[in-house]
Amino acid sequence: MLIEDRGKGMENVGKAMEPLFTTRPDLERSGMGFAFMEAFMDDLQVESAPGVGTIVRMQKKMTNDPWIEGVQ
Repeated sequence: MLIEDRGKGMENVGKAMEPLFTTRPDLERSGMGFAFMEAFMDDLQVESAPGVGTIVRMQKKMTNDPWIEGVQ
C-alpha cells in the first residue's frame, strides 16, 4: 500500500517515528501512528521532505494458513 500527500512534510522522519513523538505537545496526543503501523505491518518505509510532502509504503504479508493448527 502506498499513501502519499503533498503537505508540510517532515524534517526528521526518524524522530517522527519514535513512539510518543508529537509536533503538538500542547494537545492531548499520544504520537503512536507510526508505532502502530510498524507493529502491524511487515514492512514500513517513510520518505518525507519539508515543503514537499510524505510517502508511506506499507506491506503486510497475507496467508490462507489457519491461525491455529488444525482449525480450518
